Amino acid sequence: MSRKTARRHAFHLIFTLPYDAADVEKLAKTKAAYFEYLDETEQKRPKGKDAEYIDRAFWGVFERLSQLDGVIENFLRDWTVNRLNKADLALMRLAIYEMLCEKDVPLGAAVNEAVELAKAYGADESPSFINGVLGNVAREIKRHGELPLHEMAEGRSKGCEIQ
Repeated sequence: MSRKTARRHAFHLIFTLPYDAADVEKLAKTKAAYFEYLDETEQKRPKGKDAEYIDRAFWGVFERLSQLDGVIENFLRDWTVNRLNKADLALMRLAIYEMLCEKDVPLGAAVNEAVELAKAYGADESPSFINGVLGNVAREIKRHGELPLHEMAEGRSKGCEIQ
């Protein structure tokens, strides 16, 4: 399985977060049900490094929802996170998580993969919108080596430790 496929599975799971984010037990059950669904439909179930990545991304985004949303909101113009298409929000959460926490994922790859997923799962304007927001996030990370999250969201700004 490729990282691209693993990322798609992570996106599907992260998409559930706006609905169940307060209930960790329910999230664990949702994640388990997703993998059972893959088994039942004879789709290839992620294993090894891919399963580990999906787990890290899903729980990593969950643990940092408010901080990631704060970053996204900082880069929106005349919008709030609550007004965003939920697929776009999930894709941006995942991409920003990858930029900050998955050091083996280049910034450009995180942006490009989110744009590609937006073509499949978002609205017509989603790819360009996501590219614009994430491109600005990536430039800020390049400029500072990290995001100055203390100005954008709660918590510290060192790498993945944005909690």
